[in-house]
Amino acid sequence: MRLPGQALKVTKEEAAGFLPERPWDGHKGTFGKVCVAGGSVGLTGAPVLAALAAARTGSGLVYVGVPREIYPMTAAMCLEAMPYPLPDREGMITGEAYFKILERLNACDAGLIGPGLGRSQEHVILLKRLLEQSEIPLVLDADALYGIRNHKELLKAREEKGRVTILTPHEGEFAYLGGSLERGGKDVPAVREQRMQERIRAAEAFAAKTGCILVLKGPDTVTAAPDGTVFVNSTGNSGMAKGGSGDVLGGMILSLLGQGMEPVKAAALAAWLHGYAGDLAKEELGEFGMLPRDMIERIPRAICSLQKHLLI
Repeated sequence: MRLPGQALKVTKEEAAGFLPERPWDGHKGTFGKVCVAGGSVGLTGAPVLAALAAARTGSGLVYVGVPREIYPMTAAMCLEAMPYPLPDREGMITGEAYFKILERLNACDAGLIGPGLGRSQEHVILLKRLLEQSEIPLVLDADALYGIRNHKELLKAREEKGRVTILTPHEGEFAYLGGSLERGGKDVPAVREQRMQERIRAAEAFAAKTGCILVLKGPDTVTAAPDGTVFVNSTGNSGMAKGGSGDVLGGMILSLLGQGMEPVKAAALAAWLHGYAGDLAKEELGEFGMLPRDMIERIPRAICSLQKHLLI
């Protein structure tokens, strides 16, 4: 559905058209090797949620790099994903992890950095080096966004080298990245439409300036590419507004990137599936009690609904 301007509203029909094919003779390598790097003491669930979401979205192999101190806990929670320990200090990844993370990234098809990472000046340096040296598509979420807030020139440098970077901020994170949005007013159609248009303009301008693909999370999640392509999501509900939901989305984008999808469509499709899985959870559990893990469990049903739509 075409919105005013160049933005495209992603409906079920468009989402079904984005869905990648699943070759009958594929193997683990066919469907992408992906890597998550993050986690810290007190934030152990974030990388696990991202990794499980990636596996549920179809990745062949999923690796999870976490601080050594939380590795045993992570390993206990990951049956299908493959965790590995990274050098740490006081429960947080240190700069000494650089070569191990880079080595893993270089062996994968896409990487996600940030879920539960924590914040430190050492992380800023680590992120800069990884952005400079890693050639694969990268998704930056959560604390990785905070780490690059003063170094957005690295995003443009990656674009100029033909390297894909996807940022997934909510509105608060978007603000400290330099984006500008006014808070919405009453929940009435005119106000909601005005707010959506503002989000579209802000996301489009940010993507064009920085050279990244921006996924601006929230009501009517907007996915904007540097070339002016803009998608607006049509699924989701307020029950998804809970800690961990963004980690699930990050893992889903990571998975579709690793499967070889066009990056902007991978991000837009992940946003639709993420919201639809949330809508399925809402129907069964209600907005108050649903959890991000419930959304992960419903990703297969969300994907199946698109596959069935293609057969109609």
